[in-house]
Amino acid sequence: MPKSFRIIPIAVLALSAVASTACATGYAYGNRGGYYGDRRGYDYRAVERIAYDNGFREGVRQGERDGQRNRRFEPQRHGEWRDADNGFRREYGDHNLYRRSYRNGFESGYAQGFRRFDGRNRRW
Repeated sequence: MPKSFRIIPIAVLALSAVASTACATGYAYGNRGGYYGDRRGYDYRAVERIAYDNGFREGVRQGERDGQRNRRFEPQRHGEWRDADNGFRREYGDHNLYRRSYRNGFESGYAQGFRRFDGRNRRW
């Protein structure tokens, strides 16, 4: 058997060991547990997701309430939208990043909740 045929199984075994380790730790897919390498704070994508989800939930509640009470579609009227810091924790880092994502989520949730309970199907 030629030497090259004996080396191929060894190379395949070595590469599969490296690939399985990368997949098991999550580094192959960019998952670092939500933290930076030195644990200074949360990954900005995780903070955006948390803020958006918090804003979305609050926006749905406020939108449903406004739709039920026949109020105008106006998410910026709410103090939760203006403050945009419900659920913020200092370890998240950049407060402005959190606020932008929170407001985006709030507006999306507000629109969904408002449409659900607006009986007049009016245009805003």
